[in-house]
Amino acid sequence: MEFYWVNIGGTHKAVIEQHFLWAPISSVNKVGNEVTRLYWDNVASVKQGDVIFCCYEKRISFLARAHMDAYRERRPFNPAFKNWDEIGNRVDVEIIQLDREIHRDEISAEFIARFDSRSSPSLFNSQGTLNQIYMAHLPADAGMFLLEATRQTKLIDEALIDAGNVSTAKISKTTREALIQARRGQGQFRSDLIKRWGGRCALTGLQNTNLMVASHIEAWALCNNEQRLDVNNGLLLAPHIDRLFDQGLISFSNQGLLQIATRLNLEDRGILGLDRFTRLRDLTTANVSYLIKHQRRHGFS
Repeated sequence: MEFYWVNIGGTHKAVIEQHFLWAPISSVNKVGNEVTRLYWDNVASVKQGDVIFCCYEKRISFLARAHMDAYRERRPFNPAFKNWDEIGNRVDVEIIQLDREIHRDEISAEFIARFDSRSSPSLFNSQGTLNQIYMAHLPADAGMFLLEATRQTKLIDEALIDAGNVSTAKISKTTREALIQARRGQGQFRSDLIKRWGGRCALTGLQNTNLMVASHIEAWALCNNEQRLDVNNGLLLAPHIDRLFDQGLISFSNQGLLQIATRLNLEDRGILGLDRFTRLRDLTTANVSYLIKHQRRHGFS
């Protein structure tokens, strides 16, 4: 499963009523030269089962899920598409209505900090408003973030688990439940981490397990199912440390040394007490293999 974001304008009604997305392959600019856009090309990459967050008038208004792979198709016979070129790519979709639309400003700050640099092309500009693009390809953890924001937990629990299966065998009900619990930081994954880290935060040493977060080193959305349940892919962390780690404001070196992002200012570092903690306890080689992925994803290596 892949994730996309599409900005819909005048074609909004056609998308809702006729259940499709379409974009031209190329266009002609004002001086007569043929041009293509990365965000048009993204439409051609959509595959069956992919999820598209549909933004209309600054809000994620609904989701679309591809019925089949994108295919080449002539411009739709609809006035909303009259200014587009003749040949393009089309995706037929299922429309998923939301209980509540999500305004751009509700998610922009966190999305920019965590995901925008890894979106292709980026969604937001320096003012925090949406770029003038059609469709962007999103990293898997950004898709997870938006699914959580839109409360589409069924898509998370079903589709992403199936996509993360590394074997041809059917996932058992017990394993599926364990994966769901692991995503929430609960169940056997949490119990294994409490045992692995001796009931203490891996960085601060905090001992109250009621406060601890069972955190994945490599994000749940980016892993296969085996990695999602792997105790070596987990850190037991105090809540504020988990939040910093999840957002990529901190990471840890191969030796377990605390690394702090430059965008976290000195005053905030002091308030959070980061000067008191320097390294993880009892780091293993298996932990390091996951930490390397976290470092790369958040620009620490």
